[in-house]
Amino acid sequence: MMTLRSISLAAVLFLLSAFLLACASDDDPQQQQQQQQQQPQTSAQEEQEEQEEQRQQAAVEIRSDGAEQQQQADDPPAAQQRQSDDDGDEPTAAAQTTSSDQQQDDSPAADSQPSEQTESQQQTTESTDQQSAAQDQPAQQSQQEAPQQSEQAAQQIQQTQDSEPSEPPERDALTLRAEEILAQATAPELTGLNGWLNGEETSIALELAKGNVVLIDFWTYTCINCVRTLPFLTAWDAKYRDHGLVILGVHTPEFEFEKLPANISAAIAEHGIQYDVPIDNDYRTWRAFRNRYWPAKYLIGPTDDGSPMGIRYSHFGEGHYEETEQEIREALEAVGKDLSDVPFGVNAAVPTRESGNPRQTRELYAGWSRNTGSGGPYAGQETYFLAGPGIPTHYRDIDTDDREHNLWYLEGLWTTETQAIVHARETKNLEDYMALLVRGRTANVVLTVAEDGDPYDVYVQWDGDWLDRSIAAEHIKWDADGRSFIRVTENDLYRLIFLPEFGEGELILRSNSDQFRVFAYTFGAYVGGE
Repeated sequence: MMTLRSISLAAVLFLLSAFLLACASDDDPQQQQQQQQQQPQTSAQEEQEEQEEQRQQAAVEIRSDGAEQQQQADDPPAAQQRQSDDDGDEPTAAAQTTSSDQQQDDSPAADSQPSEQTESQQQTTESTDQQSAAQDQPAQQSQQEAPQQSEQAAQQIQQTQDSEPSEPPERDALTLRAEEILAQATAPELTGLNGWLNGEETSIALELAKGNVVLIDFWTYTCINCVRTLPFLTAWDAKYRDHGLVILGVHTPEFEFEKLPANISAAIAEHGIQYDVPIDNDYRTWRAFRNRYWPAKYLIGPTDDGSPMGIRYSHFGEGHYEETEQEIREALEAVGKDLSDVPFGVNAAVPTRESGNPRQTRELYAGWSRNTGSGGPYAGQETYFLAGPGIPTHYRDIDTDDREHNLWYLEGLWTTETQAIVHARETKNLEDYMALLVRGRTANVVLTVAEDGDPYDVYVQWDGDWLDRSIAAEHIKWDADGRSFIRVTENDLYRLIFLPEFGEGELILRSNSDQFRVFAYTFGAYVGGE
């Protein structure tokens, strides 16, 4: 019995061990099957995560491109710089967020807990969507604001264009009318001018197109005959300017220094000239008018022959002031100006000559160009011009009783220049001089300052004596010894003698300066001087 029980127990133990071994061997297929079942699930999950990642990246790229387009529209140069930066290795903020999400999806915790991984994935997706929406909001706002900004910019451009000054239509009409007038003109137009003083550039035709009439006055500021007419011109300008009279004082110089605008401006200020002064240094307008004299006046407006721009009246030299003013009034009335309340005449003294007097001394020029020619010397002795210009020559004066009228005479060393004669040395005792006979009431001389701009003195005698105050003109001064002189500080005409009545005498000018340069002498016989 014991043996049977032992055998039975051993058999039971054997069977139990076999069963356990069989169970142990069955565990591996189940595990493998479970792993095989889990592996497709993991691959599907990874594929789903990959698709979600691609969707998020596409959304980020779309948002990034939209924002970039808006930036380029707002600021092209900066957008180009930003586009260059975006092409580099540094990711944008949206790309950094996506990369961080990918790191969370690939973590070991996600592999060990599939259900938690799905929930985490949903949370991550929602977080990414929220971030994408947050990033989308500025881009959408920029896209919404873009039309408004464009509309505002267009309004600003329109406002700027509206505020910019434009050529008024009436100016265009005046220009066209001026062209029509010029095409039918019988009078010359201004041409070849070198500048304008006292006002803006204009033309005769343009002024006529405005309904005005034009008075051209050819003058040069050292011409005493021109200077005498200036009080009448300035008075006419003040009186008739508002009624359509336009005076153009065309300054055509006689000497080189008269071309300088500064010198002309000084003369304009001295004589109170308010009307425009065109500068005709090259004589282009002078020749267009075929003019020959200083002063010369041309009144231009519509004429009886049907020309809208013709010469209605002209006058050369001084005088005829009442006649000229009457012509001005008739020209203004011809273009429809009402002068019924404008009285005739101006407050300017008309120079008059004393009757019965001999002919006054003519204007005398000192330079080479005015004294040489087929007719011989104009104002100096022939010997003064034999050596030619630019050669210092010592001259000896002749006896006073042998002097001729309308000529000048030299003592000392002098050099003849194109437009002047110059004292060619420095002296101590005024031993060199220039002498001439004078008939008239006034005597004037045209001088220039030294080449370095410094002033110098010229002493003046009349009939061998220093000037008495009763016959001295406005530029005369006296030194401590009672000697009469003028101080040359400008390139201008200087007034020397103003006699109480018409007379004759010997005028002598002396200077120790080698810059003493004489251009011309002018004289007058008017009761009022000048």
